[in-house]
Amino acid sequence: MDQSVLKLMDWLTAQAGETLVIKKQEMSDLDTVHFNLENVDYRNTEDVIDEYLDSALILRGTGNTLNRDGELVPLPQQNYEIAVSGLLLEKVDDGQVELRTERAKYSITKA
Repeated sequence: MDQSVLKLMDWLTAQAGETLVIKKQEMSDLDTVHFNLENVDYRNTEDVIDEYLDSALILRGTGNTLNRDGELVPLPQQNYEIAVSGLLLEKVDDGQVELRTERAKYSITKA
């Protein structure tokens, strides 16, 4: 596992039991998720049959996303995936992580 992925996984694991605010910027789209983190898993592309799945950190728990009307709507599943291909950690401190992947830019903070 890449050192950046390991460092991010360690930070997220330390936040278990916390509510995190995850902001994901993908092109011109910004999604905001409030996520109650229970634990974190890692999915390696070598361990899956589906060739469309990338290596990812799988955040387990429950969450809500803001819809266009500004209302919190429950996530359809009890997990949130962060694909880690091309992961670059830009900032890591006690209360916040900022990172980039090949797909998006993320900001994760404690609520």
